[in-house]
Amino acid sequence: MDRTVRWALAAAGCLAMAFLPQGCYQATDAGPRPIVTEGALADVKYAPARRLVSRSCADCHAKDGNNETHKDAWGHAIRLDTYQEWVDGRRVLQERLDPAIAAAQDPPVDAMPQPFFRYQLTDAERDTLLQWIRRDSPNTETGE
Repeated sequence: MDRTVRWALAAAGCLAMAFLPQGCYQATDAGPRPIVTEGALADVKYAPARRLVSRSCADCHAKDGNNETHKDAWGHAIRLDTYQEWVDGRRVLQERLDPAIAAAQDPPVDAMPQPFFRYQLTDAERDTLLQWIRRDSPNTETGE
């Protein structure tokens, strides 16, 4: 690869980093930040939801998560430490978890987790959470 192309790719990468949302992020200089938010949705009996939120959401949306490092994060970010916080945020969670609904926002937003976040949801995992929301997120072992 010639030097001009390498320079252009490096510049594009720097520019992309400058426009990352100010919400959830992971430091790139020190590598991925470990998940430090064990216990997200700790009072949720539906294990698939608790596991998925702990892995793919809690690093930003629970106690000691990345959002806490931003001065005004909890003015706009959903907290996911408890079942009640999940219930309170269900409408927005559905809007941000469903890629079609997220893209239809004005202005469009990225579906959560953000595209650059290390612990992405598979389509099946995303569907597990969305289906649970559509069932009004019953706090039972079966999620039914």
